[in-house]
Amino acid sequence: MTPLVAPQKASRRCPLPLTDALQVPIERRLEAIYDILQQTYPTFDQTDDPWMTNGLSSTPFRCLVSVCLSTMTITPRVVKACVPLFARVSTFEQLLALDDDELKAIIKPVAHYNRKTVNLKIMCRQILYTYQGRIPDTRDELMKLQGVGRKVADIMMNFIFHEDTIAVDTHILRLLNRLRVVQTDSAEHAADLINALTLKRHKRHAHEWLIQHGMKTCHARSAACGQCCIATLCPSSISQTD
Repeated sequence: MTPLVAPQKASRRCPLPLTDALQVPIERRLEAIYDILQQTYPTFDQTDDPWMTNGLSSTPFRCLVSVCLSTMTITPRVVKACVPLFARVSTFEQLLALDDDELKAIIKPVAHYNRKTVNLKIMCRQILYTYQGRIPDTRDELMKLQGVGRKVADIMMNFIFHEDTIAVDTHILRLLNRLRVVQTDSAEHAADLINALTLKRHKRHAHEWLIQHGMKTCHARSAACGQCCIATLCPSSISQTD
């Protein structure tokens, strides 16, 4: 789930002086980061992004299928695949019954559509025959499904099963490393760390704030540090401007 919206102007800057920002405990710095991001970015349900307006997460079935298709794929292509798919199917039974070649043709806009066709069919069988037609509601059980990794499981836990948790994708992993909140190349390890460090009051929407900042400001090739609302809390930004 990666709605793209323009960042709003933050109503206030970091409450910590630049010279002190990196001397405080990481938990306090992270709280300050969240407080600013919360004022800068809307939550997904406040956007008019195509992911939301096309109902890609409007049901548990749609959410699971959409997020599985979204791996390694930008949102517009996921929407292009999911809109016609959900016009044809609304249950795991219907998805399983759909001809493989037809499914491939429908989801062709997403990356690795051949492999994802196979994964979706296996996942449908698992849900129908192992879980009696119900999507498992724990992270460990979700990750037993074909094509479901930690990120997909965490998104389902947060947005469908209402367990406050932070899913980490490539954008969030990059941002957290630049902030020195984590120092790891593993998204799963980063997820463990950021969930342990984040206060409960921020967990529900942290994924939404972090991913928007990573996509709109903290770009992979060239971060827009000059326009960054949390630059005074970022060691990477400080080192670039010294």
